[in-house]
Amino acid sequence: MITKENLNENIEAIKECENCQDIQIKKFSPIMDYDDFDNLDDDFMRCTCGKRPIDIVMAHILKIMIEEGIVREKATLRRNSPVPLSTFYYSSLNPQFIGNEMLILLHPDFNDAVAARLMNEVSEVKGVLKGSPSDVAGQFDKDSDISHFELLQGNDEQTNVVRTLLGEKLILTKNQSKSHIEVAMTTETKLVKLHNYLENNKISPAVAIDGMCGGGAIGIYLLKYGFEKVIFNDIYPEAIETLKRNLKLNEITEGFEIHNEPFEDLDVGNAELCVIDAFPGSDISEITEKAEKIANNVLVI
Repeated sequence: MITKENLNENIEAIKECENCQDIQIKKFSPIMDYDDFDNLDDDFMRCTCGKRPIDIVMAHILKIMIEEGIVREKATLRRNSPVPLSTFYYSSLNPQFIGNEMLILLHPDFNDAVAARLMNEVSEVKGVLKGSPSDVAGQFDKDSDISHFELLQGNDEQTNVVRTLLGEKLILTKNQSKSHIEVAMTTETKLVKLHNYLENNKISPAVAIDGMCGGGAIGIYLLKYGFEKVIFNDIYPEAIETLKRNLKLNEITEGFEIHNEPFEDLDVGNAELCVIDAFPGSDISEITEKAEKIANNVLVI
C-alpha cells in the first residue's frame, strides 16, 4: 500500500532509468506488420531495470488478443487496444516505461481465457477488467442501479497522487472495477478550480458539504485548506468505503461527518459552502436547487 512514508519512493519507481530505450510503434498500422511481431513475449525489449516501453507492452497485449480471437488479425494499437489504466498515477506524469504489475486493462470483449493469458504472460498486467470506458461504474443517481466493471483476473486497486496549490500531495486510492475512471490530472484540475473559487470569493472556512464525494478528493482538500468541518455524502456505498480508506491515507482523523444517502434527502443544516461534483451528463437541476437552500455558496465542478 502506498502511504505518505513511501510516497516519494513510489514516485521515483515509475521513472525510467538511463538505460531505458524508447521504442514507438505505428499506431494505425496493423500490429501484425510490426517487424518483431513474432518476437513479442515477456522478455522482448525489457530493460535491465525491469521496465519496457509502453508501445511494446501494448503490442504484446494486442498480440495475445489477436491469438485469442477477440480482435481482428489486422488490429492496430490505436483502434483495438484495451484501455491501459496505470496502477499508480502521479499528477501528469504518465509513465512511458512500464514495470511489473503497473497496468489494469479494460476492454468490453475480454473473457476468462484472454484474462488468464494476460495475467500469466504479461508481467506488467496487475488486473483485467471487462467493460467499456463509456460505462458508469458506480451509481449514476438515486434512480439508478449500482453497476461495476467485471474483474476477471488479478487486483484492481489503483492509486492517484495529486499535487495541490497548498503544497501538499493527496493520496487517493480506489478499486477501479467499482469506481468511475478519473486520473490524477483530472482531479488536480478540479482542485485548482476549487482553490481559485475559495480564494476569489473569500469563502469563510467554516462548514462545507462535499455533496457527491466519491473517494473524497474535494472534501479532503477542503479540510487541508482549513475548513472547520466537512460533511461527506455519497449515495453509492462503495464510495463511502473508498472515502474512509482515503481519509486514513491522508491522516485525517477529525473534523468530518459521513453520510450515505441521496443528496436530495440530505438533512445536515446550513453550511457555508456546498460543492457538487456529479457524473458527466447527469441532470443536477434538483440537486443544485437543494444545495442553494442549505449553503451560502454553491460550486458545481
